[in-house]
Amino acid sequence: MWNDHCYCKGELESYILKIQMSGIRDIGIEIREKFSPSKEKLIRILEKYKNLNGVCGAVMISTCNRTEVYISVNENYSYNVSEILCNFFEQDYSKYEEYFFEKEEEIAFEHLCLVGSGLQSQIFGDDQIITQVREALEYSRLHEFTDGFLETFFRIAISSAKEIKTKVILKDQRDNSAPYKAILKLKELCNLENQNILVIGNGQMGRLASELLIKEKSNVVTTLREYRKGIVQIPNGVSTIPYTNRYEVVEQATIVISATTSLHHTIRYEDIIKLRSIPQIIVDLAVPRDIDPMIKALDINLLTIDDLGDKDQKLSSEIIQTIDRVVDTHTTKYYKWVDYKRRMIKL
Repeated sequence: MWNDHCYCKGELESYILKIQMSGIRDIGIEIREKFSPSKEKLIRILEKYKNLNGVCGAVMISTCNRTEVYISVNENYSYNVSEILCNFFEQDYSKYEEYFFEKEEEIAFEHLCLVGSGLQSQIFGDDQIITQVREALEYSRLHEFTDGFLETFFRIAISSAKEIKTKVILKDQRDNSAPYKAILKLKELCNLENQNILVIGNGQMGRLASELLIKEKSNVVTTLREYRKGIVQIPNGVSTIPYTNRYEVVEQATIVISATTSLHHTIRYEDIIKLRSIPQIIVDLAVPRDIDPMIKALDINLLTIDDLGDKDQKLSSEIIQTIDRVVDTHTTKYYKWVDYKRRMIKL
C-alpha cells in the first residue's frame, strides 16, 4: 500500500500540493512517435521527474495516440513541465512547443477521466485505453515513483472512466479496438476469406488481430520471438514462425499486420525490395511505427493507426450531459478526499 502521508522529502511545512500534467497528442504519427518511450526510457523519465526538487510523484501514460506525464508537486516546483518532457526525449522544445498541452488540478482530473474512457482516443471508445491507464499507475507504483495523491487521483478517474464506458460507449455494443478497426478497413479493401496474412507480434493487439482474422476464414501466420519465456498464447487456427523468418512469409502473404513494441522497424525498405513478391496491403498498428515509411513508395497500400481513427464522432447533447454528470460526481469525490488529506497534514 502506498504512503498516504508522502510529504515530499519531509518538507511538511511547504506541502501545498497540486497535480500538473503535460502531454502531446492529436498530431501526425511522425511527430507522436518521437515522444513514445521504450520501457527503458520510461523508467529513466519517471526517475528524473521524481528527483526534481518539489516533485512528489510521477506517472506516465504512453499509448498509440498520446504521451502524457502527471506529476504531484509542492510549492518548490518551478519548472516548465512540457519543456522537461521534451528534453527527456532529446528533442528541441522550441521546435515542438506548439504541440504540447498542459493542465492542472480539476482540469487535469477531468481530462484523465475522458482519456480513460476512450473518448479522446485515436479509435473512439478504445477498449484498451482504460487498461493502459491502470497499467501506467501500477508501473509507477512498482518502481516507487507515485504518491498518495496521484494514486487516489488515478483511482477515482479510472472509476469515472469505467462508468462512462458503461453508460455511453458500451451501449454501442461494438468492438472499439485498433485491431477490430483494422479488420473493418481491410474488409473494405478486399475479401479476407482464404487470404494469406502474416501478423507480426503476438502481444495483446497481435493476438486480437489474429483471432478476428480467423473468424474471417483467413490463413493466418504469426511471429514468435525466440527469447520469450513463459506461456505463449496462440489463437486456435493460427500457425507460428520464428520472428527471424518473417520475410519468408512476407513473400507469400497478400496482407501483413504489424503490432509490436519493437524499437526497430519490423519490415525494412531495403529488405522488402529484395523479395520476389510483396504484399498488397500492410497495416502498421504500432507507435513508434513498425513499418519503414519508405515502403509507401512501393506498390503497397500502407496503413497506419491514423488511417483507422474515428474519434471525431459527434455525440448527442444527452450523451454529453451524461458524461458531464459522471465526471462532475467523481471530481467532487476526489476533491473531498484532497480537502480531508490536506486538513490531516496540517494537524
